[in-house]
Amino acid sequence: MGDLVAIYFFIFKEVFPVKNGIKEPTVKRRKNLLVSKVTDIPYNDLYLLYVNECRLKNLSEITIKGYSFAHKYFLQFAGKNLKCSYVTQDLINSYILNLKDRLKPQTVNSYIFKISPVVKYGIQRGYIKDNITFTHLVEQEHIKEIYTNEELKKLLIRPQGNSFAQYRTWVIINFLLATGIRALELRNLLIGDIDLKNGIVTLQHTKNRKARIIPIPSSLSNILFEYLRIRNGAKSDVLFCNIYGEPLPRTTLQLSVAKYCKKRGVEKHSLHLFRHTFITLSVRKGMSPILLKRITGHSNFKILDNYYSFNPTDLVNVVDEYNPLEDFKAKKKKFK
Repeated sequence: MGDLVAIYFFIFKEVFPVKNGIKEPTVKRRKNLLVSKVTDIPYNDLYLLYVNECRLKNLSEITIKGYSFAHKYFLQFAGKNLKCSYVTQDLINSYILNLKDRLKPQTVNSYIFKISPVVKYGIQRGYIKDNITFTHLVEQEHIKEIYTNEELKKLLIRPQGNSFAQYRTWVIINFLLATGIRALELRNLLIGDIDLKNGIVTLQHTKNRKARIIPIPSSLSNILFEYLRIRNGAKSDVLFCNIYGEPLPRTTLQLSVAKYCKKRGVEKHSLHLFRHTFITLSVRKGMSPILLKRITGHSNFKILDNYYSFNPTDLVNVVDEYNPLEDFKAKKKKFK
């Protein structure tokens, strides 16, 4: 009987510990569900997760292709089997220095800009532990070159002969110079987007996914009137198409314009250079920056300013018209 009492007393002490005659409460610790170990996944898997996020947000395929190119370039440096745990500030800094030794600052910034969203996504999801910052290289500014008046005169001469391809390219060059739209926007134009009666073009497919309406100048309106008659398509058809009625592929458009320019003795053949030229010449003719921003679809004036090809004579030509001192001085002849 005494043994049973001893055993019972021992069990009671273990289950209900007592200190100085007072029962000590048992504390149950709750597991912190927020602090959990994240699996160390390959960086390539992280990139694929981020691409899925981009598609859920309906980002354009051109943007995703830019990410894809920069991603492949980064893995060429870091290794295809790179794990997220090895993505650190030191690795990113080494990559920037590696690019800096071989590429222009503008190109380096472009590559870094396009991998940074993936890295930041990895940090946010807990796959990358380092709090990484990205260095932006200072770029040397250069005076942007545009098509000269002499070059434009050569390009705007209507081609002779019966080649529809050359005629179509001539219409395209007129369109790009008159509107300043992007090549992507031009390639996605439908015949129904052209409203000659009201003198407007509706751009449904743009870089920032925001549709906009731009004006058609009279000279371009006459060219489009003839082109639409020759094109003879339905409103749902592509405005500038290949022989199968499909939108012109980017490379086909680039090659056709390059061939057209070289045949006329113009070495420049960049499609985007027509956009720079449109903006610069519009500024020189006195177009309001607000209207110009609306036509080009730029999100802010800083980006618009980057497209303007500054020429010192632009300032010299307008200095007397806008300078306040001129209002108080008698006009005198500078030269006899």
